Amino acid sequence: FTDISRKLPPVKVCSMLDRLYLAFDALANKHEVFKVETIGDAWVGVTNLEGDQDDSHVKRIAEFAVDAVAAAGNVIIDEDEPALGCVHIRVGFHSGHVVSNVIGSLNPRFGLFGDTMNTASRMESNSTSGRIHCSDVSAKLLREQAPEFPMKRRGKVSVKGKGNMTTYWVGCLPLDESSKRSEMGMPGVTFKEAAVLRSLQVSPVHPLQNGRKMRKGERQSLSIGMDGSLKMEPDKSEEKSTGI
Repeated sequence: FTDISRKLPPVKVCSMLDRLYLAFDALANKHEVFKVETIGDAWVGVTNLEGDQDDSHVKRIAEFAVDAVAAAGNVIIDEDEPALGCVHIRVGFHSGHVVSNVIGSLNPRFGLFGDTMNTASRMESNSTSGRIHCSDVSAKLLREQAPEFPMKRRGKVSVKGKGNMTTYWVGCLPLDESSKRSEMGMPGVTFKEAAVLRSLQVSPVHPLQNGRKMRKGERQSLSIGMDGSLKMEPDKSEEKSTGI
């Protein structure tokens, strides 16, 4: 985000964030995630704040996270210069107690407070592009609420202010499949993305395909089988505009 902000004028950065956050807001409604705030390039949401989500709050936030990574990949950084590619985000979440309150009297706003918020922020900052990172606490709850949800133990991670924490990657493919995508310069694709999206548009940011240079305006489609198999082929579909 810092690099994008340095290269693009502020109005284009705002346009990109607006399109990105509109997509996230729609997903928040779908998964019943309460949007708390946006801070610069960070979108903050919480589950089990409203209503009764005791038995599904981590499952909801994990499914939201998977969909958010996929949605971001469809948001063009600069609509006037598509060659810059699409947005890649990193995601992190944690589970625990929080206090909700409105603080102050001048331009008051609703906020969440507590160590849970700090730890969630650490999970995000220690994540990587295109991946979802969570704490051991959240991972245990996710196993209870959605045993089928794919997770991979990341191991001990040095977390600022917390020391070493055992953390997990959420929704990630097995290592060999992730490696295939890394070799292609693409972020990891989750099992759920493979099931729901089925095909992904390759951004023009990848100029070489199958050992040859792509022609200007040419698009390629990546078909992802349920077994994780990959197939690259020219995209012959008609150009369609996207919207929220």
